[in-house]
Amino acid sequence: IKNNQQRSYKRMLALHISILVVSIVAILTRAFIAVPDGETWSPEGLFKTFLMLAVGAGVSIIIELIYALSEGKAQEFAQYKRLVDPINTGLLIALLLPTATPIYALVIGVAVAVYAAKIVYGGYGFYIFNPVLVGVLFIQITFESQIVVTGTPLMLLKEIFEGGSYVFSYFDLLIGNYEALAIGSTSAIVLVGLLAYLIINKVVDLRTSGAYIATIALISLIIGFVNFGANLVMINFMVVNLITGMALFGAVFLISEAVTSPTSRETKILYAVIVGVLTMIVRVLGKNIEGVAFAILFGNMI
Repeated sequence: IKNNQQRSYKRMLALHISILVVSIVAILTRAFIAVPDGETWSPEGLFKTFLMLAVGAGVSIIIELIYALSEGKAQEFAQYKRLVDPINTGLLIALLLPTATPIYALVIGVAVAVYAAKIVYGGYGFYIFNPVLVGVLFIQITFESQIVVTGTPLMLLKEIFEGGSYVFSYFDLLIGNYEALAIGSTSAIVLVGLLAYLIINKVVDLRTSGAYIATIALISLIIGFVNFGANLVMINFMVVNLITGMALFGAVFLISEAVTSPTSRETKILYAVIVGVLTMIVRVLGKNIEGVAFAILFGNMI
């Protein structure tokens, strides 16, 4: 049992390090890459991103600590390993939101995620739905009018369906130089590297994340071919769907989440395919631009 606990902690720590890396990259991206034209850096982007991450992690820790105090287990927080999961939850929620998110909305969303979607079910290891996505969707639905983001790559793809045209820069897409629905989802290069790191450390299951990415790629190619033919627009359609939005972020941090993802080999692949299909259905046919959160929460029921 002790060896299993040590392995679980090592995997959680590897995930924790990866989330911290993405958080740092998000701050740097908003501060020095995705900046207004004519400016070399954005103090506002740097401050707001840092504030969101700090508030997300802080509120998550406070709520878990209050609950631990009520249960007489506050002494557990004397060790850093007890803080890892609350910090991960708060950071992930912040990373899945745009800088336009009001801080009060973030506070409420984290509270809903930690208490209503995690603690009520018994805490880490017992919840049914991914608490991070519950919190994110709560914020997106409740505060929709306050979180307005325009000109994202996925939005531009929708305009192409309506007869518009747009030339995407793959370099800008890879480094995150564009307006984003989620501050942590823009640096594709970093996310791919972290995906490899987490697979090697057995935190992420290659079958689950691989099947998910392959499903999105295949459906994107099919939709692109049907609508635009075998040309560069079809390829652009697939690339944008893969490396922008929350798809890659979801493959790294969400779809293989230890508690809510399936355990058997066959179910993992089926789960990933279903989530990939639903993601594309929402993106192409739905009102919302992004379908990853809806798709994964639906998949949690499998």
